[in-house]
Amino acid sequence: MTSNRITKHLVVWSTVLISTVLLTVGCGNQANQLDHGWSLPVKVTDSIENLAGGIRMHKFQNTIMGLQSLQGGSAKFFFLNRTNNSWFETPRMSAPTGYLWGWWALDLQSKRLLLPDGYVENGQLVMRALIGTIGENVGLRDAIEKKWITDKKSLFGETGPNVRLNDLYLGVGAITGPNLYVAYCLDGETVTTHSEHGPFNNGVFHSTDSGETWQMERISDFEATDPMVCKTKNCYYYFATRGLGEGYGLWFSRNPVEGGPWENPGELTKTYATTYGRYAAVAEDDVIHACWMDCRNDMRRFNVDGPNIENDDIVYRHRKDSDLGWSKEIKLSEGLLYSYPPSMSVEGKDIVVAWAGIRSAGKHHNEYDPNDIYYVTSKDGGETWTKPFMVTDRAKEGITSGKPQVMLLNGVVHLFYIQGALEKPKQISPGLTKLQQGPWPIYYQRRPFPN
Repeated sequence: MTSNRITKHLVVWSTVLISTVLLTVGCGNQANQLDHGWSLPVKVTDSIENLAGGIRMHKFQNTIMGLQSLQGGSAKFFFLNRTNNSWFETPRMSAPTGYLWGWWALDLQSKRLLLPDGYVENGQLVMRALIGTIGENVGLRDAIEKKWITDKKSLFGETGPNVRLNDLYLGVGAITGPNLYVAYCLDGETVTTHSEHGPFNNGVFHSTDSGETWQMERISDFEATDPMVCKTKNCYYYFATRGLGEGYGLWFSRNPVEGGPWENPGELTKTYATTYGRYAAVAEDDVIHACWMDCRNDMRRFNVDGPNIENDDIVYRHRKDSDLGWSKEIKLSEGLLYSYPPSMSVEGKDIVVAWAGIRSAGKHHNEYDPNDIYYVTSKDGGETWTKPFMVTDRAKEGITSGKPQVMLLNGVVHLFYIQGALEKPKQISPGLTKLQQGPWPIYYQRRPFPN
């Protein structure tokens, strides 16, 4: 028997530059206005290494749960004590080897958690899912593992022996009652005189019986990465980013809750960021909200030391289940030169989006350089927005604030972010330099949703 771990990814870079009409909000000369309505920052824990290893939040009963994925398959769980607005940590938990906590999904009603994994064994795709229940004081309990196998023919159709499975991209899935969804993008590799990417298979693994049996639902067959699934009142939505061969972009599909085929893939934007692009999608009632890093106004620069440098915008759209299409695009980051991955939360008609960025900086600026946390809000379901306000004001001191995670609950905005300063490389011997950075503090702040 031969077994190899298939390459799995959480990150993706994407996009080509296309000029389109874009609505903007705010005022450029006010982009650095500091909002003093936030509580003082309180340290909750530390990151793994500089901006890596933050806390992802999720609504849980009538409070908020935070999960921090650690190295070696372990994770920390944090819960908000709403009585005194403090956070407490439950005992650390570990998942079986191979599971990555970055892809977890949670069902609010049943408190069940879904954690997927996948690998190749004997030319077949082996998928497995860890399913358990979250307890506020005990973490994950009653966990069981389900496993299913899909052969190459089912994934790619009739192929020759020179086609093999290659890269697997898993994303955040969905749990609603007995329905479980695991989002995936799968790359094949065709070997002739050289290796070529393809064929491809993007879609979901769907279980209608709480994980006992699984069916593959293929949505597209072009190169894609960074998938996720979320559910509105009437539809399941699938998002993923197009690969280089398809012209970078962000696309979607959907199917009705009562069942049926997935719609043909539709385009959300053609100008998704080409370098370290990220997006956020949130369902609320019968509306899906999406925002992303956008490169249409980018002055892209070649970088000999790493990925190209981009100065991206944050752009937003929404769609009701009954609508024939998406709303017009709105630029949220007006007045900022650099903007980095957004986080979004929705409660009824109230929406908050937060990201790290800076109003002006040099042409080689990146996410790890000094930035501050900015946010915008909408009170009418995304039709109109405030200008960007600053939460932090430390970039002028050489401090980096980044990787914000925002959650809106009962009219209060809750925010996590990582903050620190890059250490200068240390020479530990002639010709040998240490580049590793240490952990940075993760801070928490809150404020009432602005009127």
